[in-house]
Amino acid sequence: MKKLLFFSVCSLCFFHSFHLKAQEIIKVDTVSAVSPVKQTPSEKMRDFVHMEEARVCNELRSFATEYIFKDPAFIEAAKERNTRQVAKAASKYAKILAKEYDADFLFYHPNTRFFVRVNDKSYRGRMRLPADLISSSSACFWERLPSQDVVYSMLIKVDDEKAGFLKISKKLPRMVTNIPDILSEYGKVRVYTALDKTGLKKMAWFKMRHREPNKTKYSGWCTAENLAFLTSIGSGEQYAKKIQKKLLALSDENKDFVYPDLKLSGGVMPLFALNEERLGAIVYTITPFSEDKKIDAQNEQEENEALSEENTENILYRFFD
Repeated sequence: MKKLLFFSVCSLCFFHSFHLKAQEIIKVDTVSAVSPVKQTPSEKMRDFVHMEEARVCNELRSFATEYIFKDPAFIEAAKERNTRQVAKAASKYAKILAKEYDADFLFYHPNTRFFVRVNDKSYRGRMRLPADLISSSSACFWERLPSQDVVYSMLIKVDDEKAGFLKISKKLPRMVTNIPDILSEYGKVRVYTALDKTGLKKMAWFKMRHREPNKTKYSGWCTAENLAFLTSIGSGEQYAKKIQKKLLALSDENKDFVYPDLKLSGGVMPLFALNEERLGAIVYTITPFSEDKKIDAQNEQEENEALSEENTENILYRFFD
């Protein structure tokens, strides 16, 4: 009996000790949550533009496959390579794309070199499609059109390669309309679209800028750098021409920059074609909210000086309307 009692006590002690050790083994410290690293304005803008590219690409591709390619009149005309009938059948879709998707161009390529623009009889010409795109069923990319417009394009085969290709393009200024809101937490934002002057005809640039609704105030052709501003939007200050030239110089050399004289910071996202040629860039500037009044006073005098220069340039625009 004593042995049995002794064995029971020892067993209880052993199990109690094992239970305590087991508790020690499974006990873990609570891992403190790591706060996410805040994005810089440049990172946030680049992420947004890439998401916008994906969204536009998917929307335009879906529209083409769900509507245009299910139109018997369009498919029959495309198989016969009848560009007039293709344009006639696609005319209503061009209007929908312009209204609902802000797409500026709807092109039909009966082959890899020749193209026509739907709803514009005078807009046709030759533009060779990149060879690496011809083998794929669809692709999205940045390009410069013969009109000199920099656009984001969605190219898709019509039924099969022999029927040609359909291309829907959206101008660069329309791709940046929401960036000021995306960066508004950092201060007052101004977003510029800039074109690379390599291969860009000066008179074409004058025409393009003159017809843009959001053309850059006091902007001119800057001969010192390889970028030229086209449009700008946002709540940030519209700077005088000599300041814009300084911004062009900073944009051409750096992905992120600071303009100490105006307490101004900014960044650049270059845009490249499939062959790695730079076509243009998206440039933003941010003014801290506390610096607004100082900049307004400093910029007033420079704007007055630039006004006379702007009036002189407007005379040139009339020659190219």
